Formats: sequence, structure tokens, C-alpha cells
Amino acid sequence: MPKLYSEEEKRQIIEKLKKEANILMLEKGVKKTTVDELVKRAGIPKGTFYLFYPSKEMLLYDVSQDFHEQVDCYIANGVHKIIRDKKLSMKEPDFSDCVEELTDVILGAMEITYHSCLKVLLNPGSMNLILSKIPDEVIENHRKDDSSIGGGLFKGLAVKNGMSAEAVVGAFMMIIFGGMYKREIGETNWKESMRIVIRGIVFQLLS
Repeated sequence: MPKLYSEEEKRQIIEKLKKEANILMLEKGVKKTTVDELVKRAGIPKGTFYLFYPSKEMLLYDVSQDFHEQVDCYIANGVHKIIRDKKLSMKEPDFSDCVEELTDVILGAMEITYHSCLKVLLNPGSMNLILSKIPDEVIENHRKDDSSIGGGLFKGLAVKNGMSAEAVVGAFMMIIFGGMYKREIGETNWKESMRIVIRGIVFQLLS
């Protein structure tokens, strides 16, 4: 008979699985992340895993959405702080005098991404491995619920300035991929190098 878990035990198990899933994706990628190693690291029986997730892909998808929300919340909180500190209009804020502040917010979001599985999942092949095993209704529900504040802000700024929103997103992705060469760039220069490039994109968005 399957073991019965309290709500707190369930929460702790899911938390452990998500933590180890993030670590394994960063270490080995999606394909080489296995249920066997996940349960070993989380310290639970293999059968317990399937009480919570029908597949490893569903867990990995769940983890990716958590980090996606974390990045979006970080940007949203940063933007709201800029609006408060600069006393800007909430309805149509003018960020033209906020290049440095917005650069700091985006740099922080980039660092979250760089240290999470999102960096791995920016590779279309890796994301496709996960999405191929996720039920269509789960993906569709996520799309309906996805109200990305950060993405909406930068898309709006891009359109306002006659820039391609897709190109701006691509530019940020290039920065993230460039962050993978942290060792080659140099530990002491890496963050400031990212800041310089991000500032250039923000300046164009606000010009």
C-alpha cells in the first residue's frame, strides 16, 4: 500500500525534486537527467516520484515555469520600484531617464536565468525534448495564464520605437548565451561586460 504523506511532506518532496531537477539539467542537460538519479538525489523511492509527476518531463516543465515566474516577478518588482522612486505615471510611464535603473533590473534577471535551468532550455532542442512529452492541454493552459509583465514591457518599448520585438528578445538571448563564456571573458569582467551590452539595448529601446 502506498505511503500516505502529509501536506508538508508533499511540499518538501516536490521542493527537493525541483531543486535536484534544476541542478541536474545544469550539469547534464535534459536528455541525461533521469528519474533514477532524481529520486536518488531527493532521497525518495522511485515509486514515490510517480505519485507527484507522471514523467520526468512534467517535472522539468514545472521547474522551468517556476523560474520563468521568478524572472518575471523580479522584472515586475524592479520596474514598479523605478516607477515609485522616479514618481512616474503608472498608466504610461516615461522611462527615458531610467537607462541605468532598467539596465540593473535586466542584469539581475539575466543572472537568475544564467544560474537556472532556463539557460539550458533556451536551446530549442532541449525544450522540444520536454514539450514533446507534455500534454497539449497543459501547454495551452500555460499560454492562457502567461501574463509576462517583463516581456510585455520590452515588447511595448520595442514597438513604440519601431524595433522588432523578436529581435530585442533575440538580443537578450545572445547575451545569455554569451554568459556561458564567463571563464573566457574573465570572472572580474563578466558582469560589467554584460552590463555594457544590456545598457546598449536599453538605450536603443528608450531612445
